Amino acid sequence: MIAKSRLNFAIRWAVGHLIFSGLVVGLAAGVVFLAWYPNPWRAMLGVAGIFGMVVAVDLVCGPLLTLVLASPSKSRRERWADLTLVGLLQIAALGYGLHAVYIARPAVLAFEVDRLTIITANEVLADQLFAAPPGLQELPRWGVMRVGLRSASNAQEYLDSISESIAGASQSMRPNWWATYDEQTRAAIKAKAKPLTTIIEKRPQDAAELEQAAQHTGQPVAKLFYLPLTSTTMTSWVAIIDASGEMVGYAPVDGFD
Repeated sequence: MIAKSRLNFAIRWAVGHLIFSGLVVGLAAGVVFLAWYPNPWRAMLGVAGIFGMVVAVDLVCGPLLTLVLASPSKSRRERWADLTLVGLLQIAALGYGLHAVYIARPAVLAFEVDRLTIITANEVLADQLFAAPPGLQELPRWGVMRVGLRSASNAQEYLDSISESIAGASQSMRPNWWATYDEQTRAAIKAKAKPLTTIIEKRPQDAAELEQAAQHTGQPVAKLFYLPLTSTTMTSWVAIIDASGEMVGYAPVDGFD
């Protein structure tokens, strides 16, 4: 009977702890998915799985520890001391997970030769940020910063850049190669973008997906264009471009020929 009474008491505390933890996790999810990883970046970068692991640990371990520790035989002070300790462990675990998600957030959208590439904050060579153009020397805390890429100043710089790219640091990751996202960049984008109708005709199996994405832009398909949209781990997306060279939509369709 005593054991049953203790279990019922512990379950009530654990359920209450679970509800409170759920509210905290809900707020954290809002920050992650709405501020740091809005679509399409959350899908492209696979943050849902990583954040899901953080949430699972936080939601399971906290209430489970409360279930183990809570007892009616303990004084109120002891019970709150236990709950405080468990809460601090949860906060530490959630904070560590959120930090890992934050430093890998999408930070830079770069036009690179013939595609748009999303670069995460931890991929940017931070020691080169001082060499970026004014206004591009600090990564945004949320949202993405759009950049173009300058041309090499001489043959040796061009060869050195190729070597760095082969080593794993593309030009988009190197702030000393960034250029302001201006009319010149938009003109280059428009020169490389292809009519959206061509990929719809070429990939009939993806036509519905592309037409739905175009519909969300509020513009006729005939007036839209596309470029491949890539990350270091994903290449099977397209960015939908309007007549001014702005990205106005996206779709999970391979944009390469």
